[in-house]
Amino acid sequence: MFEDLIPELQGFAEQLLYAAGAAGLHPRVTSTRRSHQAQVRLYRRYVSGLSPLPAAPPGQSAHEYGFAFDMVVTPFGALEDVGYTWEQWGGVWGGAVDPVHFQYPGFVAPTVAPISFPEVLGTAMGKSATDVFQPLSGSLPGVKEAIKLGTADPYAIASLSADMSMWVCRNFPGLC
Repeated sequence: MFEDLIPELQGFAEQLLYAAGAAGLHPRVTSTRRSHQAQVRLYRRYVSGLSPLPAAPPGQSAHEYGFAFDMVVTPFGALEDVGYTWEQWGGVWGGAVDPVHFQYPGFVAPTVAPISFPEVLGTAMGKSATDVFQPLSGSLPGVKEAIKLGTADPYAIASLSADMSMWVCRNFPGLC
């Protein structure tokens, strides 16, 4: 179950799972290492408002590198106790914002050259930025603004992305 995590994390993850089970919390691991495409999918759901749990942008998630796993317990509220235990062991827990997230300490996402918002959205759609934005620049709300933003303000970009996604879902429900 944990073999796709970095070796330094595997034993601790197994011990946390065992401890939660011994406490009668019925733990279930929902995610370990993720592919880039899986991270793209989760991030798209998050920025479009379809997921209550946060997802890091593709390439920035500890899951993509085997440094994190997600786990739920029953009752869900007991994750606070499990997270407290993980932190006492030296791990990084997602807290109230991301209570299912358990991470190995010290993870730093690789530094990559910033890419523009059109490139990110194009990649998420499996196309080039030009293929996605050229035909839409006059018809889809927010496209011209997104192109102008580039990488300047990640919060504005996330907000615009969510607005654009919601517009697509409202007008083309079969795509969502």
